[in-house]
Amino acid sequence: MKISRSLLKSDERATFELRNLYQKYGYRQFKMGKFEEYDLYVKNKEFLQIDSMITFNDNGKLMALKPDLTLSIIKNYHHSEGYIEKVYYSENIYRASKSSHTYKEIMQTGLECMGDIDLYHICEVTALAAKSLATISSNYVLEISHMGVIKAVLAPLCEELQRQVLKCIAEKNLHEIRKLCEENGIEETVYQSIETLVSTYGGYKKVLTALKKASLSDEVRVALTELETICSILAVNKLAKNINIDFSIVNDMGYYSGILYKGFIKGIPNSILSGGQYDQLMERMGKKAGAIGFAVYLDSLDRLDPSEKVYDFDVVFLYDEKSDLRLLMKEAKDLRDKGESVLLERSIPEKMTYRKLLKLEDGEVKILERND
Repeated sequence: MKISRSLLKSDERATFELRNLYQKYGYRQFKMGKFEEYDLYVKNKEFLQIDSMITFNDNGKLMALKPDLTLSIIKNYHHSEGYIEKVYYSENIYRASKSSHTYKEIMQTGLECMGDIDLYHICEVTALAAKSLATISSNYVLEISHMGVIKAVLAPLCEELQRQVLKCIAEKNLHEIRKLCEENGIEETVYQSIETLVSTYGGYKKVLTALKKASLSDEVRVALTELETICSILAVNKLAKNINIDFSIVNDMGYYSGILYKGFIKGIPNSILSGGQYDQLMERMGKKAGAIGFAVYLDSLDRLDPSEKVYDFDVVFLYDEKSDLRLLMKEAKDLRDKGESVLLERSIPEKMTYRKLLKLEDGEVKILERND
């Protein structure tokens, strides 16, 4: 039986449709509780990229309302040689909203692919990231980066300088990068490689063509080749049109090792999708496996609702004492089976909105009003 879209808000529709999308690719649902030991998050605070959490004491054990789901999934993962574990989730997390900056219960939907992953799995997850955004709106952009490229470019720098430059790359602050390189005696060729990455942005063909002409190390070119392969496979599957490459998308190098994502929808100022390949996080948590995944944050989708005409019901069906109740209930059932929401009433409910107003008269269904 279909569910009426008119009864669902944007975030509810997205959750329902994304769940169907992930199931078609063989992902099974992962269920979890609302709490996790606070210690799990403290050890991986840089991965979470949040400043605070909601905590409470449970019989002497410090617990937290979950601000993230990936860590809990990894914690419960058990590696099996040659096996790929594919899971998706639709759960609430508790963190400061990007829009209001106050703590909110946020519905998060996403997926994780863990195990002996290869290039196919990276391409599949990237395709699903694009399809996830397309499910919500055709006006989307999926921005892709690659930590392998960033790491190779920053390899000549010490760890502390890498951290500082990485922050500047995220801000596209070339002036500060130049200053840091000069103060630390970094070779001009290294700065030029960083500048090339930061300033080159756009469609994958344009970006990769420009980078092939640049003077980059062999290690950088190896990572770029993987990125080019992924993008060309997406292009063959007609998913590259809304994809841009942007190397200012960076994350902690102690956790991420490969491709990174950020997804945007027109009409929403902040990203609603993020993720990437986090093999090193798996290693830090004692798991012998690779992993890649992303999350879709649905708390901002209410911005899309005002432009949509949403009704309380698809159909209000009027009847009176002379109506054939058996026929009335059959007609209403047929409409519900088609995915419509149907309310049966003797009179038009006050302040009720609906797409159609129907009435059963002389054994026939008559349309009294249409609003769609």
